[in-house]
Amino acid sequence: MAPSGSQRLDDGLFEIISEAGDARSGVLRIDDTELETPNLLPVVNFYAGGTDSSLYGGGIHRTIKEFINGDDVVNGGDYSRYFDGVMTSVSSLTDYGISRERYEDYISEPIRDRDVFDFNGTLFLDSGGFKFLGDGTLDGSDFEVEVDQEAIVEIQRKLGGDVLVNLDRPIEPDDDYLTRVEKARLTAENVDEFLNLTTRDDTRYLTLHGYNYSMLDTFLTEIEKVIGQDRVHREFDGVALGSLVPLKDNKGKLITAVSDCREVLSDWGFEELPLHVLGISSSAIPLLAAVGADTFDSSSYIHSAINGKYDTSLYNSEPIDEVDFTECDCQVCSDDVLVNRMEGNVEYQKDKLGTVAMHNLIIQKEEIKRIQSAIQTPGDEALISYIEQSLGREKSMQQHAHRVVNESLGGYF
Repeated sequence: MAPSGSQRLDDGLFEIISEAGDARSGVLRIDDTELETPNLLPVVNFYAGGTDSSLYGGGIHRTIKEFINGDDVVNGGDYSRYFDGVMTSVSSLTDYGISRERYEDYISEPIRDRDVFDFNGTLFLDSGGFKFLGDGTLDGSDFEVEVDQEAIVEIQRKLGGDVLVNLDRPIEPDDDYLTRVEKARLTAENVDEFLNLTTRDDTRYLTLHGYNYSMLDTFLTEIEKVIGQDRVHREFDGVALGSLVPLKDNKGKLITAVSDCREVLSDWGFEELPLHVLGISSSAIPLLAAVGADTFDSSSYIHSAINGKYDTSLYNSEPIDEVDFTECDCQVCSDDVLVNRMEGNVEYQKDKLGTVAMHNLIIQKEEIKRIQSAIQTPGDEALISYIEQSLGREKSMQQHAHRVVNESLGGYF
């Protein structure tokens, strides 16, 4: 395949600054936003059934938005560095059974333009393809919105997305070959329309699905058949790898999927495109960064909190009611008001668990910074040392740590 001629890459959309084996660190610049990579994008539900007066509601989701804003209700503070990039989905708009009137309000103004939100990071807007595989509608309490590629782009633009992702057809682990090919073909038809509905002024990510080289290569080939070789090589600013949620607890298969995806992209001349991995567990981040993923999104920080788990690392957690908060010096645990909330001295459970979720996110984002630093240190030794000292000490992760060091970083010293 011929090398990509992406105009947006020439304009500096994604700049790779340093590499360590297959891992790389860079900067993703879109309009007025800048995102250092590798990076984690927390999933944020901006519209969770409420109204402007309730910061658009959503229980724990509301508390997270209070942290984004640095509201007095969470004792102020600047948490914006932990929300330098976020992921939200079109499919989340009607999760709370809202009315048509409320839905129309949600899409009436871009997220960043609303005074109620103090968010200035990079906004990835997923199409919600997995959720729409069924009846293909957004279902409210008194209305339905037919969902197709045109409707998705319209909503993504109205919400003010920085990165737009085409409507896709995710695969399942038990899909047979013909089913996967058919889903690739249907995705390709959406991709064709996606390109017709958007322009080079948009930042467009192509969704790929597959668990190994052959599956990913077949998926990309089916897309090329529909949109043509020239368009497949010139029109995209990044790639989003999906269908990995069913594999989130299988680190070996996740490593294979991401490393094979990077190999396929290299063989197709896409090696300089940023690679985003959709919907994974945070504990997989160091492994996938080591094999070449650039960005990830995850809601694990919230789900852990909902389950009463206070993260002490990417791999370990404690029951919230057994935590000694003096052992953590993060911004949340250094605030007596917020510690008091995590200890349960609150009227609403969302204020306790939402604060735990913010702590969990800080733990994840600080780990990302350490990964960035290791990749940016000349040579491979710093990243190898990081993997050995973090993952290598976790019994469940040791074999995966050794694998990525041997396969992606040239082996041990």
